[in-house]
Amino acid sequence: MMGDSEQKTRGEFKGSRLLVYGTNPDDPYAGRIFVWTKTGWFERIEGESGDVAFTPIAYSEDELKEIISEDNPSADLVALSRSQRRLISEEFIAQSISFDDYLVDGGDEPFNDDDNQTYHQHDL
Repeated sequence: MMGDSEQKTRGEFKGSRLLVYGTNPDDPYAGRIFVWTKTGWFERIEGESGDVAFTPIAYSEDELKEIISEDNPSADLVALSRSQRRLISEEFIAQSISFDDYLVDGGDEPFNDDDNQTYHQHDL
């Protein structure tokens, strides 16, 4: 059964399919992997311990292709297999849900030094 956060996140993507592309058709996880949503392109980053994060990287396909070509001029975006697209889409949605939970459960944005300021009212 889906929780409120998962329903909200899935609702944000309803009607706009996630697109998943990579730069290495033979071994996608050896190349770079990107997910497109209606808010832009995100890159899948895998940490040393196997944790996965998605970071915003570009707003348009042209901008993404420019970023990719700076890193490797011969690289191009290729569609991944259906099973890989499904797995990566699930990872992306799971991370989006976790981020929503952080904002809901945490209540506030991350700590800001300005929040500790004391304001004094002065008589005019």
